[in-house]
Amino acid sequence: MAGETGPTTLSLAKAMIIAAFFGISIYNSVEILFSIFHRFRTHKGLYFWSMLIACIGIPVHATAVLLRNFGLAPNVPMCVFIVLGWWCMVTGQAVVLYSRLHLVWEQKRLRWVLIMIITNFCVLHLPVSGLYLAINIHPDNAYLTHVFSIYEKLQLTGFSVQEWIIAGLYIWGAYRALNPILKFKGPRERKVIRHLVLVNLIVIAMDGSLLLTEFTNNFEIQTTYKTVVYSIKLKLEFYVLNQLLFIIHNPTFSRQR
Repeated sequence: MAGETGPTTLSLAKAMIIAAFFGISIYNSVEILFSIFHRFRTHKGLYFWSMLIACIGIPVHATAVLLRNFGLAPNVPMCVFIVLGWWCMVTGQAVVLYSRLHLVWEQKRLRWVLIMIITNFCVLHLPVSGLYLAINIHPDNAYLTHVFSIYEKLQLTGFSVQEWIIAGLYIWGAYRALNPILKFKGPRERKVIRHLVLVNLIVIAMDGSLLLTEFTNNFEIQTTYKTVVYSIKLKLEFYVLNQLLFIIHNPTFSRQR
């Protein structure tokens, strides 16, 4: 199928949409990259490295998709970069969220979230990546292409469900763990909790919109829109997780703010 198995002939409208999505995702990833190195005093730890990997995955994926869609670079090498960028972008962002879940949940319970992320990487990333590379090496194999189109929908749904679970854990954990703290905090801290809830609801909605592009068989749009979705989610999560960290570790009361 066009798009899945190689460069495709795009209408002017689709070409303009893809170019716009590319520009947005590159701008967001550059902004996030500067924010990472400005925010972190020491370049170590799971949070830092997962943020950096997730951020780098966005332009790698977006650039490779753009070059491949317009036939500006060899197809199979671009497919490899698309897969690598996708791994970094999707699972990298899941690890970003996991790395800060200890702020609202006990560490011993978080092993199940890590198991879910690792399992989904093996079950969702690896098979569909192999199929994607196979159908681009052998584009005339209709059976592999059919299997890929089914698995593509399954993996996108699976990763969306994963993000919804983690988002739900943040919302539930924040209210459960931070209510005692908020009794002694001021409006700024309560505002951060509202932002946490709002950001996670936005994440759920954006994943829903991404699923819509997939299930309406707009593969070319889905692969470019995905980088926009993940870049926006990463910006929002970077902001709200840092604010959440402030609430946990700020020892002063703030009723007078």
